[in-house]
Amino acid sequence: MNRMHGQTLVELMVCLLIGGIMLTTALPAFTSTLQRNQRTQAVNQLLGALHFARGSAVTVRTTMALCSGNADCNSEKIWRSQLLIFDDRNGNGQLDANEQLHRQITLRDGYSWRWSNFRRRPYLQFEADGTTRALNGTFTLCHDSIPTQQIVINLTGRVRTQAAPLDASCG
Repeated sequence: MNRMHGQTLVELMVCLLIGGIMLTTALPAFTSTLQRNQRTQAVNQLLGALHFARGSAVTVRTTMALCSGNADCNSEKIWRSQLLIFDDRNGNGQLDANEQLHRQITLRDGYSWRWSNFRRRPYLQFEADGTTRALNGTFTLCHDSIPTQQIVINLTGRVRTQAAPLDASCG
């Protein structure tokens, strides 16, 4: 006698039903984890750019600037698409022809940074000793115009992260 081993169609359908229920239950948690990871990546990207600019200013003993723009600096407080890190020899916060571009960093789609500082400048500068040029302030990470995270820079050039407060703005 030959006995056949296998599953029936009903058993397969029950397994598919259980798998579908489990997938439906896990999908929101997976989406939340993915968004959290993307936010962390955006914060780490800007932290890396800030540390690079500050470290380069100290190493090369010159003023380094960080701004938003593709080929030259924008005059907006909302930083989108690309960041430029360059040596700012004349201290005007603009990438001029005689200044060297050190890095051009592409920001993640859907994310932007709102740069607010006490002198209302659209750029950030680090002096040769690592301090900011009186441009301490706050970067607010915005995802679809919703503030999610902040990076705070003090006068000495040190940075810290914090959750975005309820009164934070992306506009």
